[in-house]
Amino acid sequence: MIQAAESPAVDPTMNHSPSGQRPTRIRYVMIFLSTLLAVLLYLDRVCVSTAASSMAADLNLTSAQKDSVLSAFFWTYALAQIPAGWLGDRFGARWMLGAYLILWSLSTGLMGLASSLTGILILRHSCGLFQAGAYPVAAGVVRRWVPIQSRGIASSMVAVGGRLGGVIAPILTIQLMLLWTYGTEWWSIENAARASITSWRPVMMIYGVAGIGLGIVLIWFFRDWPQEHPGVNAAELSLIQTGDVPLQTNAAVSLDWPPIIPMAKSRALWMVSFVQFASNFGWAFLITKLPQYLEEVFQTTQQNQAWISSLPLAAGICGMFLGGALTDRLTQRFGLRWGRAIAMGASRLMVALSFLALLIVDSSMGAAMCMITLGLSTDLGTPACWAFGQDVGGRHVGSVFGWSNMWGNIGAALSPLFFGMLVASAGAGNNGWNYAFIAAAVVNLAAALACFGINASKPLQAERCG
Repeated sequence: MIQAAESPAVDPTMNHSPSGQRPTRIRYVMIFLSTLLAVLLYLDRVCVSTAASSMAADLNLTSAQKDSVLSAFFWTYALAQIPAGWLGDRFGARWMLGAYLILWSLSTGLMGLASSLTGILILRHSCGLFQAGAYPVAAGVVRRWVPIQSRGIASSMVAVGGRLGGVIAPILTIQLMLLWTYGTEWWSIENAARASITSWRPVMMIYGVAGIGLGIVLIWFFRDWPQEHPGVNAAELSLIQTGDVPLQTNAAVSLDWPPIIPMAKSRALWMVSFVQFASNFGWAFLITKLPQYLEEVFQTTQQNQAWISSLPLAAGICGMFLGGALTDRLTQRFGLRWGRAIAMGASRLMVALSFLALLIVDSSMGAAMCMITLGLSTDLGTPACWAFGQDVGGRHVGSVFGWSNMWGNIGAALSPLFFGMLVASAGAGNNGWNYAFIAAAVVNLAAALACFGINASKPLQAERCG
Protein backbone atom coordinates (compact mmCIF):
# COMPACT_ATOMS: atom_id res chain seq x y z
CA MET A 1 0.00 0.00 0.00
CA ILE A 2 1.25 3.51 -0.82
CA GLN A 3 2.34 5.33 2.30
CA ALA A 4 1.86 9.02 3.02
CA ALA A 5 4.59 11.27 1.68
CA GLU A 6 6.15 11.93 5.08
CA SER A 7 9.32 13.98 4.95
CA PRO A 8 12.21 11.85 6.19
CA ALA A 9 14.42 12.87 9.03
CA VAL A 10 17.43 14.90 7.93
CA ASP A 11 20.80 15.25 9.56
CA PRO A 12 21.11 18.89 10.74
CA THR A 13 24.54 19.05 9.18
CA MET A 14 22.87 18.63 5.79
CA ASN A 15 21.35 22.11 6.00
CA HIS A 16 24.67 23.77 5.22
CA SER A 17 26.83 22.98 2.23
CA PRO A 18 30.42 22.00 2.90
CA SER A 19 32.93 24.64 1.92
CA GLY A 20 33.68 24.52 -1.77
CA GLN A 21 31.20 21.76 -2.59
CA ARG A 22 29.40 22.29 -5.91
CA PRO A 23 25.63 21.68 -5.70
CA THR A 24 24.29 18.77 -7.71
CA ARG A 25 21.56 19.53 -10.25
CA ILE A 26 18.90 16.93 -9.61
CA ARG A 27 16.37 19.75 -9.13
CA TYR A 28 16.75 20.63 -12.81
CA VAL A 29 16.04 17.04 -13.84
CA MET A 30 12.92 17.04 -11.66
CA ILE A 31 11.64 20.19 -13.36
CA PHE A 32 12.60 18.82 -16.79
CA LEU A 33 10.63 15.60 -16.22
CA SER A 34 7.69 17.62 -14.91
CA THR A 35 7.88 19.70 -18.08
CA LEU A 36 7.96 16.56 -20.24
CA LEU A 37 4.89 15.28 -18.40
CA ALA A 38 3.16 18.57 -19.23
CA VAL A 39 4.03 18.07 -22.92
CA LEU A 40 2.12 14.77 -22.94
CA LEU A 41 -0.63 16.35 -20.85
CA TYR A 42 -1.47 18.78 -23.64
CA LEU A 43 -0.65 16.42 -26.49
CA ASP A 44 -3.42 14.10 -25.27
CA ARG A 45 -5.70 17.02 -24.47
CA VAL A 46 -5.46 18.88 -27.79
CA CYS A 47 -5.19 16.01 -30.27
CA VAL A 48 -8.92 15.29 -30.16
CA SER A 49 -9.90 18.69 -31.57
CA THR A 50 -7.54 18.13 -34.52
CA ALA A 51 -9.00 14.68 -35.16
CA ALA A 52 -12.59 15.75 -34.42
CA SER A 53 -13.76 15.91 -38.06
CA SER A 54 -12.47 12.41 -38.87
CA MET A 55 -13.79 11.09 -35.55
CA ALA A 56 -17.23 12.59 -36.17
CA ALA A 57 -17.37 11.10 -39.68
CA ASP A 58 -16.21 7.70 -38.44
CA LEU A 59 -18.77 7.56 -35.61
CA ASN A 60 -21.56 9.50 -37.39
CA LEU A 61 -21.61 12.27 -34.79
CA THR A 62 -23.71 15.40 -35.12
CA SER A 63 -22.20 18.85 -34.57
CA ALA A 64 -23.70 19.01 -31.07
CA GLN A 65 -22.36 15.55 -30.22
CA LYS A 66 -18.90 16.59 -31.42
CA ASP A 67 -19.06 19.64 -29.12
CA SER A 68 -20.01 17.35 -26.22
CA VAL A 69 -16.89 15.26 -26.89
CA LEU A 70 -14.72 18.39 -26.93
CA SER A 71 -16.30 19.55 -23.67
CA ALA A 72 -16.34 16.18 -21.85
CA PHE A 73 -12.68 16.20 -20.87
CA PHE A 74 -12.91 19.51 -19.02
CA TRP A 75 -15.83 18.59 -16.73
CA THR A 76 -14.08 15.75 -14.93
CA TYR A 77 -10.77 17.60 -15.18
CA ALA A 78 -12.34 20.55 -13.35
CA LEU A 79 -14.30 18.66 -10.70
CA ALA A 80 -11.40 16.36 -9.78
CA GLN A 81 -8.90 19.17 -9.23
CA ILE A 82 -9.19 19.40 -5.43
CA PRO A 83 -9.28 15.66 -4.61
CA ALA A 84 -6.50 14.97 -7.13
CA GLY A 85 -4.40 17.79 -5.71
CA TRP A 86 -5.01 16.52 -2.17
CA LEU A 87 -3.94 13.00 -3.16
CA GLY A 88 -0.68 14.49 -4.42
CA ASP A 89 -0.19 16.39 -1.16
CA ARG A 90 -1.05 13.25 0.80
CA PHE A 91 0.91 10.56 -1.06
CA GLY A 92 3.55 12.54 -2.90
CA ALA A 93 4.44 13.29 -6.50
CA ARG A 94 6.43 10.15 -7.23
CA TRP A 95 3.56 7.69 -7.14
CA MET A 96 0.66 9.97 -7.92
CA LEU A 97 2.13 11.70 -10.98
CA GLY A 98 3.29 8.36 -12.35
CA ALA A 99 -0.12 6.78 -11.77
CA TYR A 100 -1.99 9.76 -13.23
CA LEU A 101 0.14 9.73 -16.38
CA ILE A 102 -0.21 5.98 -16.95
CA LEU A 103 -3.98 6.05 -16.44
CA TRP A 104 -4.75 9.05 -18.65
CA SER A 105 -2.47 7.63 -21.36
CA LEU A 106 -4.35 4.34 -21.15
CA SER A 107 -7.61 6.25 -21.60
CA THR A 108 -6.24 8.03 -24.66
CA GLY A 109 -4.90 4.82 -26.19
CA LEU A 110 -8.19 2.98 -25.71
CA MET A 111 -10.00 5.68 -27.66
CA GLY A 112 -8.51 4.09 -30.74
CA LEU A 113 -10.72 1.05 -30.07
CA ALA A 114 -13.93 2.93 -29.24
CA SER A 115 -16.90 2.26 -31.52
CA SER A 116 -19.57 4.62 -30.18
CA LEU A 117 -20.19 8.09 -28.80
CA THR A 118 -20.72 6.59 -25.35
CA GLY A 119 -17.32 4.91 -25.41
CA ILE A 120 -15.58 8.12 -26.52
CA LEU A 121 -17.34 10.16 -23.82
CA ILE A 122 -16.40 7.66 -21.08
CA LEU A 123 -12.75 7.66 -22.15
CA ARG A 124 -12.56 11.46 -22.47
CA HIS A 125 -14.13 11.82 -19.03
CA SER A 126 -11.55 9.33 -17.73
CA CYS A 127 -8.72 11.23 -19.38
CA GLY A 128 -9.88 14.45 -17.73
CA LEU A 129 -10.24 12.72 -14.37
CA PHE A 130 -6.68 11.39 -14.36
CA GLN A 131 -5.11 14.54 -15.82
CA ALA A 132 -6.71 16.64 -13.07
CA GLY A 133 -3.91 16.01 -10.59
CA ALA A 134 -1.01 16.70 -12.94
CA TYR A 135 -0.59 20.46 -12.55
CA PRO A 136 -1.56 20.67 -8.85
CA VAL A 137 0.96 17.94 -7.97
CA ALA A 138 3.58 19.47 -10.27
CA ALA A 139 3.08 22.75 -8.40
CA GLY A 140 4.02 20.88 -5.22
CA VAL A 141 7.15 19.55 -6.97
CA VAL A 142 8.18 23.13 -7.74
CA ARG A 143 7.60 24.21 -4.14
CA ARG A 144 9.61 21.30 -2.69
CA TRP A 145 12.46 21.37 -5.19
CA VAL A 146 12.95 25.05 -6.14
CA PRO A 147 14.11 27.97 -3.94
CA ILE A 148 11.35 30.53 -3.37
CA GLN A 149 13.08 33.26 -5.39
CA SER A 150 13.02 31.10 -8.53
CA ARG A 151 9.53 29.59 -8.37
CA GLY A 152 8.02 31.97 -10.92
CA ILE A 153 10.41 30.94 -13.67
CA ALA A 154 10.30 27.27 -12.63
CA SER A 155 6.50 27.31 -12.76
CA SER A 156 6.65 28.91 -16.18
CA MET A 157 9.00 26.15 -17.39
CA VAL A 158 6.52 23.42 -16.43
CA ALA A 159 3.64 25.38 -17.94
CA VAL A 160 5.69 25.89 -21.11
CA GLY A 161 5.79 22.11 -21.45
CA GLY A 162 2.01 22.10 -21.69
CA ARG A 163 1.98 24.75 -24.36
CA LEU A 164 4.72 22.93 -26.26
CA GLY A 165 2.54 19.83 -26.23
CA GLY A 166 -0.29 22.00 -27.54
CA VAL A 167 1.93 23.30 -30.35
CA ILE A 168 3.01 19.80 -31.32
CA ALA A 169 -0.44 18.20 -31.08
CA PRO A 170 -2.23 19.69 -34.13
CA ILE A 171 0.75 19.29 -36.46
CA LEU A 172 1.83 15.85 -35.27
CA THR A 173 -1.71 14.51 -35.15
CA ILE A 174 -2.66 15.55 -38.67
CA GLN A 175 0.68 14.37 -40.12
CA LEU A 176 0.33 10.98 -38.45
CA MET A 177 -3.23 10.76 -39.76
CA LEU A 178 -2.07 11.57 -43.28
CA LEU A 179 0.74 9.04 -42.92
CA TRP A 180 -1.83 6.39 -42.02
CA THR A 181 -3.96 7.42 -45.02
CA TYR A 182 -1.34 7.84 -47.74
CA GLY A 183 1.58 5.75 -46.47
CA THR A 184 5.10 6.77 -47.47
CA GLU A 185 3.76 9.29 -50.02
CA TRP A 186 2.15 11.44 -47.34
CA TRP A 187 4.88 14.12 -47.30
CA SER A 188 4.77 14.69 -51.06
CA ILE A 189 1.03 15.29 -51.11
CA GLU A 190 0.25 19.00 -51.35
CA ASN A 191 -2.89 20.34 -49.77
CA ALA A 192 -4.26 16.90 -48.99
CA ALA A 193 -7.95 17.49 -48.52
CA ARG A 194 -8.66 14.95 -45.79
CA ALA A 195 -7.18 12.07 -43.92
CA SER A 196 -9.23 8.86 -43.94
CA ILE A 197 -12.03 8.75 -41.42
CA THR A 198 -10.35 5.96 -39.43
CA SER A 199 -6.86 7.47 -39.38
CA TRP A 200 -7.33 9.02 -35.93
CA ARG A 201 -7.46 5.61 -34.23
CA PRO A 202 -3.78 4.52 -34.49
CA VAL A 203 -2.68 8.03 -33.49
CA MET A 204 -4.53 7.73 -30.17
CA MET A 205 -2.86 4.37 -29.56
CA ILE A 206 0.62 5.79 -30.25
CA TYR A 207 0.05 8.63 -27.78
CA GLY A 208 -1.17 6.17 -25.17
CA VAL A 209 1.93 3.97 -25.40
CA ALA A 210 4.26 7.01 -25.19
CA GLY A 211 2.58 8.23 -22.00
CA ILE A 212 2.70 4.86 -20.28
CA GLY A 213 6.44 4.69 -20.98
CA LEU A 214 7.10 8.11 -19.44
CA GLY A 215 4.96 7.21 -16.43
CA ILE A 216 7.26 4.27 -15.68
CA VAL A 217 10.31 6.58 -15.93
CA LEU A 218 8.75 9.06 -13.49
CA ILE A 219 8.10 6.41 -10.87
CA TRP A 220 11.69 5.18 -11.22
CA PHE A 221 13.40 8.58 -10.95
CA PHE A 222 11.12 10.87 -8.95
CA ARG A 223 11.40 11.45 -5.21
CA ASP A 224 8.96 13.48 -3.13
CA TRP A 225 11.63 15.37 -1.19
CA PRO A 226 15.14 16.51 -2.16
CA GLN A 227 16.66 14.79 0.87
CA GLU A 228 15.20 11.46 -0.28
CA HIS A 229 16.97 11.47 -3.63
CA PRO A 230 20.31 9.64 -3.67
CA GLY A 231 21.68 12.08 -6.26
CA VAL A 232 21.18 15.23 -4.15
CA ASN A 233 24.19 16.40 -2.17
CA ALA A 234 24.30 18.67 0.88
CA ALA A 235 25.07 21.76 -1.17
CA GLU A 236 22.04 21.35 -3.40
CA LEU A 237 19.79 20.63 -0.42
CA SER A 238 20.99 23.80 1.29
CA LEU A 239 20.42 25.80 -1.89
CA ILE A 240 16.86 24.49 -2.29
CA GLN A 241 15.99 25.40 1.29
CA THR A 242 17.36 28.94 1.09
CA GLY A 243 14.80 31.53 2.08
CA ASP A 244 11.96 29.13 2.82
CA VAL A 245 10.53 26.99 5.62
CA PRO A 246 12.91 24.02 6.02
CA LEU A 247 11.53 21.18 3.96
CA GLN A 248 12.25 18.56 6.58
CA THR A 249 9.62 19.84 9.04
CA ASN A 250 6.45 17.80 9.39
CA ALA A 251 4.43 20.99 8.86
CA ALA A 252 5.39 20.83 5.22
CA VAL A 253 3.45 17.59 4.76
CA SER A 254 -0.30 17.69 4.23
CA LEU A 255 -1.81 14.76 6.13
CA ASP A 256 -5.24 16.27 6.76
CA TRP A 257 -8.12 17.10 4.45
CA PRO A 258 -8.06 20.08 2.07
CA PRO A 259 -8.87 23.39 3.84
CA ILE A 260 -12.23 23.79 2.10
CA ILE A 261 -13.66 26.39 4.49
CA PRO A 262 -10.60 28.70 4.42
CA MET A 263 -10.49 28.38 0.63
CA ALA A 264 -14.18 29.20 0.33
CA LYS A 265 -13.74 32.26 2.57
CA SER A 266 -10.70 33.64 0.74
CA ARG A 267 -11.64 36.61 -1.44
CA ALA A 268 -8.22 36.59 -3.08
CA LEU A 269 -8.58 32.93 -4.02
CA TRP A 270 -12.03 33.58 -5.48
CA MET A 271 -10.61 36.42 -7.56
CA VAL A 272 -7.78 34.21 -8.84
CA SER A 273 -10.36 31.51 -9.59
CA PHE A 274 -12.36 33.98 -11.68
CA VAL A 275 -9.18 35.06 -13.48
CA GLN A 276 -8.52 31.43 -14.36
CA PHE A 277 -12.16 30.92 -15.39
CA ALA A 278 -11.90 33.84 -17.83
CA SER A 279 -8.49 32.73 -19.04
CA ASN A 280 -9.58 29.18 -19.83
CA PHE A 281 -12.96 30.25 -21.23
CA GLY A 282 -11.21 32.22 -23.93
CA TRP A 283 -8.16 29.99 -24.33
CA ALA A 284 -10.19 26.79 -24.78
CA PHE A 285 -11.47 28.28 -28.04
CA LEU A 286 -7.95 27.81 -29.41
CA ILE A 287 -7.85 24.08 -28.71
CA THR A 288 -11.49 23.17 -29.39
CA LYS A 289 -13.25 25.46 -31.88
CA LEU A 290 -10.48 27.21 -33.81
CA PRO A 291 -10.32 24.56 -36.59
CA GLN A 292 -14.09 24.88 -37.10
CA TYR A 293 -13.84 28.69 -37.16
CA LEU A 294 -11.08 28.60 -39.78
CA GLU A 295 -12.98 26.12 -41.94
CA GLU A 296 -16.35 27.87 -41.80
CA VAL A 297 -15.19 31.48 -42.09
CA PHE A 298 -12.06 31.21 -44.26
CA GLN A 299 -12.43 27.73 -45.85
CA THR A 300 -8.91 26.66 -44.83
CA THR A 301 -7.73 23.10 -45.49
CA GLN A 302 -7.24 20.56 -42.74
CA GLN A 303 -3.45 20.85 -42.94
CA ASN A 304 -3.53 24.65 -42.77
CA GLN A 305 -5.91 24.47 -39.83
CA ALA A 306 -3.35 22.37 -37.97
CA TRP A 307 -0.51 24.80 -38.65
CA ILE A 308 -2.55 27.87 -37.74
CA SER A 309 -3.86 26.16 -34.59
CA SER A 310 -0.30 25.54 -33.45
CA LEU A 311 0.79 29.19 -33.74
CA PRO A 312 -1.13 30.63 -30.72
CA LEU A 313 0.20 27.86 -28.49
CA ALA A 314 3.73 28.51 -29.75
CA ALA A 315 3.25 32.17 -28.88
CA GLY A 316 2.04 30.99 -25.49
CA ILE A 317 5.47 29.51 -24.84
CA CYS A 318 6.97 32.99 -25.21
CA GLY A 319 4.21 34.27 -22.93
CA MET A 320 5.09 31.70 -20.28
CA PHE A 321 8.76 32.68 -20.24
CA LEU A 322 7.96 36.38 -20.23
CA GLY A 323 5.24 35.92 -17.61
CA GLY A 324 7.52 34.03 -15.24
CA ALA A 325 10.20 36.68 -15.47
CA LEU A 326 7.57 39.43 -15.28
CA THR A 327 5.90 38.27 -12.07
CA ASP A 328 9.29 37.64 -10.41
CA ARG A 329 10.51 41.13 -11.39
CA LEU A 330 7.26 42.83 -10.33
CA THR A 331 7.35 40.96 -7.03
CA GLN A 332 10.88 42.17 -6.33
CA ARG A 333 9.83 45.73 -7.20
CA PHE A 334 6.33 45.99 -5.69
CA GLY A 335 5.97 43.01 -3.35
CA LEU A 336 3.87 39.85 -3.56
CA ARG A 337 0.46 41.50 -3.80
CA TRP A 338 1.04 43.66 -6.85
CA GLY A 339 3.71 41.40 -8.31
CA ARG A 340 1.07 38.75 -8.89
CA ALA A 341 -1.97 41.01 -9.44
CA ILE A 342 -0.43 43.28 -12.09
CA ALA A 343 0.82 40.35 -14.16
CA MET A 344 -2.60 38.69 -14.11
CA GLY A 345 -4.52 41.91 -14.80
CA ALA A 346 -2.37 43.00 -17.74
CA SER A 347 -2.75 39.55 -19.25
CA ARG A 348 -6.56 39.62 -19.06
CA LEU A 349 -6.73 43.10 -20.61
CA MET A 350 -4.57 42.02 -23.56
CA VAL A 351 -6.73 38.92 -24.11
CA ALA A 352 -9.89 41.04 -24.23
CA LEU A 353 -8.35 43.32 -26.86
CA SER A 354 -7.27 40.29 -28.92
CA PHE A 355 -10.84 38.96 -29.03
CA LEU A 356 -12.19 42.36 -30.05
CA ALA A 357 -9.62 42.56 -32.86
CA LEU A 358 -11.11 39.38 -34.37
CA LEU A 359 -14.26 41.38 -35.18
CA ILE A 360 -12.49 43.32 -37.91
CA VAL A 361 -10.19 40.76 -39.58
CA ASP A 362 -11.05 39.62 -43.11
CA SER A 363 -8.47 36.88 -43.80
CA SER A 364 -7.10 33.74 -42.23
CA MET A 365 -3.73 35.49 -41.88
CA GLY A 366 -5.32 38.36 -39.93
CA ALA A 367 -7.16 35.87 -37.73
CA ALA A 368 -3.91 33.98 -37.15
CA MET A 369 -2.20 37.16 -35.96
CA CYS A 370 -5.03 37.82 -33.50
CA MET A 371 -4.82 34.24 -32.27
CA ILE A 372 -1.07 34.55 -31.78
CA THR A 373 -1.60 37.66 -29.64
CA LEU A 374 -4.37 35.86 -27.76
CA GLY A 375 -2.14 32.86 -27.01
CA LEU A 376 0.78 35.01 -25.87
CA SER A 377 -1.43 37.25 -23.72
CA THR A 378 -3.22 34.35 -22.03
CA ASP A 379 0.00 32.72 -20.90
CA LEU A 380 1.61 35.97 -19.80
CA GLY A 381 -0.47 35.71 -16.63
CA THR A 382 -0.26 31.94 -16.07
CA PRO A 383 2.99 31.87 -14.02
CA ALA A 384 1.53 34.47 -11.65
CA CYS A 385 -1.54 32.27 -11.09
CA TRP A 386 0.70 29.28 -10.36
CA ALA A 387 2.94 31.29 -8.07
CA PHE A 388 -0.10 32.62 -6.15
CA GLY A 389 -1.04 29.09 -5.08
CA GLN A 390 2.52 28.43 -3.94
CA ASP A 391 2.61 31.76 -2.09
CA VAL A 392 -0.55 31.23 -0.04
CA GLY A 393 -1.03 27.45 -0.05
CA GLY A 394 1.61 26.36 2.47
CA ARG A 395 1.42 22.59 2.91
CA HIS A 396 -1.81 22.58 0.88
CA VAL A 397 -0.31 23.82 -2.39
CA GLY A 398 -1.93 21.05 -4.44
CA SER A 399 -5.37 21.64 -2.95
CA VAL A 400 -5.23 25.44 -3.32
CA PHE A 401 -3.96 25.19 -6.87
CA GLY A 402 -6.63 22.61 -7.57
CA TRP A 403 -9.39 24.91 -6.30
CA SER A 404 -8.59 27.75 -8.70
CA ASN A 405 -7.77 25.36 -11.54
CA MET A 406 -11.15 23.71 -11.01
CA TRP A 407 -12.97 26.96 -11.74
CA GLY A 408 -10.64 27.64 -14.64
CA ASN A 409 -11.53 24.35 -16.27
CA ILE A 410 -15.24 24.83 -15.70
CA GLY A 411 -14.68 27.82 -17.96
CA ALA A 412 -12.91 25.56 -20.46
CA ALA A 413 -15.76 23.03 -20.32
CA LEU A 414 -18.35 25.71 -21.04
CA SER A 415 -16.33 27.30 -23.84
CA PRO A 416 -16.97 24.87 -26.76
CA LEU A 417 -20.63 24.50 -25.75
CA PHE A 418 -21.05 28.29 -25.58
CA PHE A 419 -19.25 29.00 -28.85
CA GLY A 420 -21.07 26.14 -30.57
CA MET A 421 -24.47 27.33 -29.33
CA LEU A 422 -23.97 30.92 -30.50
CA VAL A 423 -22.63 29.87 -33.89
CA ALA A 424 -25.51 27.43 -34.45
CA SER A 425 -28.19 29.92 -33.33
CA ALA A 426 -26.89 32.72 -35.55
CA GLY A 427 -27.04 30.64 -38.73
CA ALA A 428 -24.80 31.29 -41.74
CA GLY A 429 -22.21 34.05 -41.65
CA ASN A 430 -19.87 35.41 -39.02
CA ASN A 431 -22.42 36.83 -36.57
CA GLY A 432 -22.34 33.87 -34.21
CA TRP A 433 -18.56 33.94 -33.99
CA ASN A 434 -18.57 37.72 -33.46
CA TYR A 435 -21.10 37.47 -30.63
CA ALA A 436 -18.96 34.82 -28.95
CA PHE A 437 -15.79 36.93 -29.33
CA ILE A 438 -17.52 39.93 -27.72
CA ALA A 439 -18.71 37.78 -24.80
CA ALA A 440 -15.22 36.38 -24.26
CA ALA A 441 -13.77 39.91 -24.29
CA VAL A 442 -16.29 41.10 -21.67
CA VAL A 443 -15.50 38.14 -19.39
CA ASN A 444 -11.77 38.91 -19.57
CA LEU A 445 -12.26 42.62 -18.93
CA ALA A 446 -14.20 41.70 -15.78
CA ALA A 447 -11.33 39.41 -14.76
CA ALA A 448 -8.83 42.25 -15.18
CA LEU A 449 -10.86 44.30 -12.68
CA ALA A 450 -11.00 41.32 -10.30
CA CYS A 451 -7.19 41.40 -10.04
CA PHE A 452 -7.46 44.40 -7.71
CA GLY A 453 -8.84 41.98 -5.11
CA ILE A 454 -5.86 39.60 -5.28
CA ASN A 455 -3.34 39.62 -2.42
CA ALA A 456 -0.70 36.88 -2.44
CA SER A 457 1.05 38.24 0.65
CA LYS A 458 -1.53 36.72 3.04
CA PRO A 459 -1.24 32.95 3.54
CA LEU A 460 -4.45 30.97 3.42
CA GLN A 461 -3.68 29.38 6.80
CA ALA A 462 -0.98 29.82 9.40
CA GLU A 463 1.48 26.91 9.23
CA ARG A 464 1.52 24.49 12.13
CA CYS A 465 4.90 23.67 13.58
CA GLY A 466 6.12 20.44 15.02
